Amino acid sequence: MADDIRMLSAALAKDPSSLVYVELAELLRRAGRRNEALRVVMHGLGRHPQHADGYDCLGRIQADLGQAPEAKWAWEKALQIAPEHGGALRGVAFLYYRDGDAKRAVDALEHALAVDPDDEAARKALETVRGAGGWGLGAEEERAMQVPAPLAPGIMAAPEPARSPSPQPPAPSPSSRAPIFEGLDGATADILLLDARGLVLAGGLLGADGHDVSELAAAALAGVSGEAARTTGYLGIGTWGTIVAEADAATIVLAEVTEGALLLVRRDRSIPVGLALRFAERARGAAASWLAGQGA
Repeated sequence: MADDIRMLSAALAKDPSSLVYVELAELLRRAGRRNEALRVVMHGLGRHPQHADGYDCLGRIQADLGQAPEAKWAWEKALQIAPEHGGALRGVAFLYYRDGDAKRAVDALEHALAVDPDDEAARKALETVRGAGGWGLGAEEERAMQVPAPLAPGIMAAPEPARSPSPQPPAPSPSSRAPIFEGLDGATADILLLDARGLVLAGGLLGADGHDVSELAAAALAGVSGEAARTTGYLGIGTWGTIVAEADAATIVLAEVTEGALLLVRRDRSIPVGLALRFAERARGAAASWLAGQGA
């Protein structure tokens, strides 16, 4: 598996638009490297936002991470794109089953089998659901449903048996990362520093609901520096330094700090772009000093 991961990683690095991102993310998931798998699949979906297989893979990763609402959204998104996607149908069935809604689980699995009568995973899952004592979840099934997929019987089974990885530590919270933006407004909510691989180095980004979305944003932004460099190269306009995106509620500034390291700054839409750029320059200075101290 390690050799396959290296091979697919090299292929994806050579062609970032390749669809091999799904296979790579799935291998990383089976190896227990779920945070890396999440970054890979989010980056891939950023390039292929209508790729049902990508959302199916995202659902499996999020189910492994215990993020049931996010997994449900991913599988439903896959079904919006491809209503007969077998993996997504088995995925939503898993969630219905885990929540004790055997009727909807059966409906989803029967749909999967109607689409593909040779889908053995769906067939075994259907037998599991129908055999779970009065259409409900028995004690053993309940415990099984609490184990991250693919350990749940049938419904989330992978083509190959998954390894039993050591538990992964949770992603660092904004407050536990290097305080390099201390003193700047939004130091752990509106400023994010990431490396070329899409790993969060410092700062933090909160969503509209107040939850930390740093890792997801970083995964989506992985490779942006390289893409911007290639684009400016094609146009023959020199090296890039800053990208500004204006949305309804905020202005986003992306700035390269060192080669590959990227800074994201979010400012309220009411703040003039010029001031947002000046603020981003201060944050970039702080990031550059910290990276220099790290030997980056």
